Amino acid sequence: MRHFLLAASLGAAMAVSSVAAHAGDADPSHFFINAGAGMSHSNVSGLTDKDSWGYGVNAGYRWRDTWGVEAGYVDLGKPETNGWIDGNARYPQNLKLNVSGWTLGANGRWTFAENWHVSARLGAFFSRSKLTARGYYYGEQTTNDTNLYFGAGVGYDITSQLSVGVNVDRYQAKAKSMFITGTVSPVLVTGTLEYRFASW
Repeated sequence: MRHFLLAASLGAAMAVSSVAAHAGDADPSHFFINAGAGMSHSNVSGLTDKDSWGYGVNAGYRWRDTWGVEAGYVDLGKPETNGWIDGNARYPQNLKLNVSGWTLGANGRWTFAENWHVSARLGAFFSRSKLTARGYYYGEQTTNDTNLYFGAGVGYDITSQLSVGVNVDRYQAKAKSMFITGTVSPVLVTGTLEYRFASW
């Protein structure tokens, strides 16, 4: 099922480029870049601090200021746990989980009021999940995976080329170690800034 969804999301990006290329000329087509930073929240049980700071950057092309394709990078911070391991004595233990990686997908942008718009995105997430242990257990374990990301947002156009907004995105990544096994699905809530280059 996961491979089907990945194929579908990448197929959607290709379909978007094909359909949008034949769209009308009501709005300009352009390259864009955007960046966002904010709070990430991990769904991994057992973490004593599931919140962390994260960020993401994207670049892409959008046809008629509606449908587009994008590629980017995201770092979902380092949620952690602090505790003790009981053996012959009590030993302190710290674990930090960092999920980061590259993204490739499709996006959409729709105006619903003057200068206001909503957006959505879907694609493939090429993740790297690194668990760092310090204390009784010491070392690092890394898992690479290809999975999904998706999200939505709302924004305001300051000018025809510059906008600000708020986005909520979920990223899925497999993680496997002696402490964590399964799919990690952190959520990233960001304030974003986007710049659209002048249409050619």
